[in-house]
Amino acid sequence: MKKYIIILLLITTVMYGKIFNNIKFTGDIDLLTGEFDRATLLKICHIEYPAIYKVWKSDPIFDEKDIKGFEESLLDYSKSMGYYKVEVYSRTDDDTIYLNIKKNEAIKIASIVIDDEFKRFALFKQGKRFRTTDFTESKKKIVRHLEETGYPTHSMKAKALVDLDLYKVDIKMNVDKGKKRYFSTTDINNSAKVDNKLIKEEIVYENGELYNVLKLEESYDNIYRLGVFEKIKMEADFNTSDGKTPMSITLEEGKTKEFASNIGYDTEEGARGGIEYIDHNFFGNLREFRTGLKLSQRGYNAYTSFYDPEIIKNDLIGKLSFRNELGYSRWDYDSYIEKLFTERVTFGKYYNQEILGERRRFDHFFGFQMEHSEIESGIPAFFSGNYLINSFFYRFILDARDDKMDAKNGYYTSLYVEKSMKQIGSEIDYLKVLGEARYIKEFDPLIMAFKVKAGTISEETPPFKHFFLGGAMSNRGYEYRDLGKHSGKYPLGGLSMIDASLESRYYLTENFSVVGFVDSSKLSFDVNRFDEEWYTSFGTGLRYLSVIGPLRLDVGFPTDGGFALHLGIGQVF
Repeated sequence: MKKYIIILLLITTVMYGKIFNNIKFTGDIDLLTGEFDRATLLKICHIEYPAIYKVWKSDPIFDEKDIKGFEESLLDYSKSMGYYKVEVYSRTDDDTIYLNIKKNEAIKIASIVIDDEFKRFALFKQGKRFRTTDFTESKKKIVRHLEETGYPTHSMKAKALVDLDLYKVDIKMNVDKGKKRYFSTTDINNSAKVDNKLIKEEIVYENGELYNVLKLEESYDNIYRLGVFEKIKMEADFNTSDGKTPMSITLEEGKTKEFASNIGYDTEEGARGGIEYIDHNFFGNLREFRTGLKLSQRGYNAYTSFYDPEIIKNDLIGKLSFRNELGYSRWDYDSYIEKLFTERVTFGKYYNQEILGERRRFDHFFGFQMEHSEIESGIPAFFSGNYLINSFFYRFILDARDDKMDAKNGYYTSLYVEKSMKQIGSEIDYLKVLGEARYIKEFDPLIMAFKVKAGTISEETPPFKHFFLGGAMSNRGYEYRDLGKHSGKYPLGGLSMIDASLESRYYLTENFSVVGFVDSSKLSFDVNRFDEEWYTSFGTGLRYLSVIGPLRLDVGFPTDGGFALHLGIGQVF
């Protein structure tokens, strides 16, 4: 048996050569970040190390026949970065492959011919190093500009003439914009039990409006988010001579019923998970039914909801959507346990309005909420007992972020007003107002973000109705709901609050970024009092863009000492 094993090992060695566990880059490379940093060079060589959280995956191994491919990939990449005289060679030592890069002289751009209208999109400059990526991205920017400004039938002749003898590059770009085009009629063909008028409401372009590919993409996303259609095909007819562009949309229904589950961990809820059933087209016309259960170390929440996007539509009040939600939860907030039954009836209405040249959707929600709370606490300040709270509410939302999970640009504003009254059977009478604003701006590779939230409650209420601050989505120098005055070791919250954050996010790679932040908050026991001391924290964190969204790690340091660590999914903004 031993003889056969030795023979097998010899055959393997002959076929594949020596095995290597490590790879190192030397020579003209960047130590931290840049065009020739380790992360970039690994990607160029198609070498992928498993993410930190994928502990079940092992690191890659290499053999001698891989080395030639690594060298060729590095040569091609270096030339695309403008180093046409690059030298790449390799050596091996024990279990490590060393790949050395010597860039040598970079090729420069000698001349540029481009229409004045498009010069602002050029990422290259005369006398500077020529990079293939700059040339390609410049073409994409020009094409995108044309498609966003009514010229989808353009043509472009772009050449980068590389002369290796004279070691120079001459760039020529000629653009024919073609005929200016406008949106015309839209024909919808869909296979689902959905009235076309409901689909048309998701289309953001209008008949006669200047053609803009952004409008098509937004309309596509809106239709996709309905959760009903498996295939969406949007076609424009550019064969008309008058510039009018009829649109054709073909929709194929997919699976509208689904079971979803999740499992995770964050520092606010601990280990958590859940299961949910959703029907996205319940009895047709985009009605939605969902029911589910969420569990965590702090408690659980069982819920069900029904949504109708058009329960009422007439000339007097227009269109109203309807949502009814029922839920029962048991939640341990350390200082008290709350058993809560809720029913929430919501009517919704939206308007489209132009702001700074762009049409934005304003969402308005109003309705009635019934809450029955059973509070269990050994702390006198938290008033154990049963409470029935009936209230009317109104919420306004304007969300102009480019991505709700990982926003890089845009803004968000919201206003929430809740009024409980004894006249409708409530045991507590108060007015609650909460406003929020966020702004995010990209300065590639840096992103700056700011948000502020302010709120007040008009009357003294039991602490379970107070505002609480601190945690992963609030002031990150403090643990979850732990900012402000305490009864013993338990936080009491407040009746008035301001919560503000400023964050910078710097991308080291496409998926990995570091952040720095300043969070500052005020929390008062008095109504409409905002002159209390500021609770300020400074901190840093890491972000990794995974398939389930940005994984977030933050550590905050309050100015009065200590620190707090937060884990979660999704950006704070």
